[in-house]
Formats: sequence, structure tokens, C-alpha cells
Amino acid sequence: MKPFNKLFAVYDPTQEEQPALERAFDVALEISAQVHVFACVYAHPAKSDEDAINADAVLSLHQAKLDEAVAGAIASGVSVSTELAWGKDWYRGVVDAAARHEADLVMKSSYRHSSGKRIFNRTSDWTLIRECHCPVLLVKEGTQVEERRVLSAVDITARSDSYGRLNDNVIRFSKRLRDLRGAEVHFVNAFEDFKGVPNRQELIDSCGADSEQIHIKLGKPGKVIVDQAKKLDVSLVVVGNSARSGLSAALMGNTVEKVLDKLECDVLSMP
Repeated sequence: MKPFNKLFAVYDPTQEEQPALERAFDVALEISAQVHVFACVYAHPAKSDEDAINADAVLSLHQAKLDEAVAGAIASGVSVSTELAWGKDWYRGVVDAAARHEADLVMKSSYRHSSGKRIFNRTSDWTLIRECHCPVLLVKEGTQVEERRVLSAVDITARSDSYGRLNDNVIRFSKRLRDLRGAEVHFVNAFEDFKGVPNRQELIDSCGADSEQIHIKLGKPGKVIVDQAKKLDVSLVVVGNSARSGLSAALMGNTVEKVLDKLECDVLSMP
């Protein structure tokens, strides 16, 4: 897994607070990364030349706000670029722009949605975690800047190549947080029946963690992750994003979606 040299921060023009943007600047200062800030605005199609002029004025206004939002970070020495797009489907705009800029990490502020909206309507979080080709960090307002305690979800009993790759990505990233930022990293592996109990020693060896930082729990993965995250009072949960497309994703969703609104901490979705 390559280092996070190119951070892609989503600026939400409808919100006063921008926790993802602030987090991106903090991380960029610490690891000397570049930050590309993306915002998308839209209004109804112009009906006359006068309306078109007003649309230009709206874009100019938002560009001025965007410039103001990044000015402090630039003054602090962060390498920042900005992009203001016009489009109705801003979810798709984020995905396309992140791919175009070869982002290593997409960072977006996340707000609580009802379970019904998550299931029956496409939210921006839903789109990004399923369609972005890089990890997506969903930043909650008021969360800690430093990842002092992290919970990473793995499943060593899943033997498919795709799950093995997800486990590897989650473990490598978690070790990097521990080694570079001194985070206290815990690993959780849920199992739903006693025929598939994970081997503790295998988890210790794979994760490179002490036994007290390995948590093997009976139950559905989503509930186990949420319960353990709250028990440990973590500031970040790292979850592999397995069901990204197809029928299983449409009907059942994935673990990231199931835990997102139940957690107060940040959530990192690993593809």
C-alpha cells in the first residue's frame, strides 16, 4: 500500500464547519502531503442571459469562500490546490475528480443519516465508499485530531483472495499508524458460529500485536465492531470495504455502511 502523499478533501459549500478539510490540513502538515480541495455547486439551468450572469456570480462567490478556507493552511506551508466544479451529481464529481488527481486518500465530513435513508437512498458517503478506488476517511465533527487509539476490523477466517487482500491492507495501514504516529492499535475479529472461531495466535502473528490488543468476539461483524469501538473509546475505526458492488451490495450493504452512523469516531474505509 503506497503512502498517502496526495490527500483529496471534499469541501461542502452547504456547511459552516468543515471537519474533513481541517483534518486534511493537519495530516498534510505532519506527513508533508499535498492537499487538493474539491467543491461542487449547482443551480437550476439558466433561462436567460441574466440568469447565466447570476450563475457566474454564484461560482465567483463560492470560489472566494474556498480561497478563504484554504488561505490559513497555505500560509502554514501546506501545498494546497483547489477545484470548483459545477454539476448536479456532485457525488460522481468527487469520485471522478479523485481518480483524475490520483488521490491516495479521500477525506469527507460525515453527518448522521437515518437507517432508512442509508438503505433506500444514495447518500454521498454511500457513493464514495463504494466507488472510490482509494481509501475514504469519513470525518465526524468534533472528533479527535490524533488517532490515539484505533480499532481495526479483520477476518482471518475468510479465505477468499479478495478478503485476504482487504485484511492485508487494513493490517499494513494499522501498523503504519502505530509505527509512525504512536497510536495504540487494537484488532477485532468477529465470528458468527463456533465452527469458525479465529485462531488467536494466527491473529497475533498476522497483526504483529500483543494478545491484549486482539479481540475475538461472537456476533455479527457490524455489532461487534461498534460495541468494541465504544468499549475501547477509539478515535478511529478501520474497516475493509468488501461489498462494493453487485447484488450483495445492493441488498445487504457492507460493514462500513452498517457501522458508520452508530459510531461517534472517524471511520476509514479500505478498498
